[in-house]
Amino acid sequence: MNVFPLTRKDKLKLGSRTVSIPKLTRNRLKKLTDHLGTIGDLLVKIFLTPEADRSVMIVAGAEIMIDEIYELTSLMSDIDINELSEQASLAECTEYLNLTWQKNDMNTALKNLSGLIPPMAQQFVTSIAARQSQAQG
Repeated sequence: MNVFPLTRKDKLKLGSRTVSIPKLTRNRLKKLTDHLGTIGDLLVKIFLTPEADRSVMIVAGAEIMIDEIYELTSLMSDIDINELSEQASLAECTEYLNLTWQKNDMNTALKNLSGLIPPMAQQFVTSIAARQSQAQG
């Protein structure tokens, strides 16, 4: 049995800078979710594109995905996008985003959130029904 716990990387190089892996606060999550919609839209467009035209869409999409990765990295690291574009590799940016996701245990957070949605929706519907019956009574 290993007595030393596995440690996560807390810092990494992005171009010439060493940056910390951030905690995803509400403000950072809002920035993140604004950009994730673009990636999701792109994936849907690729999926809906006829197979004969899909390769062109994938090539065009790859450029957009790379841009999005750099933009997300810039938002999360507070490093100017131009500096990242000049100095940081795609591998550095993707590692940074992946470590951020892992550090904040986003898979568990999203799973917990999806578990909350049905009870919250039920409570919302029950609340509306109660208000309607009070208004009618």
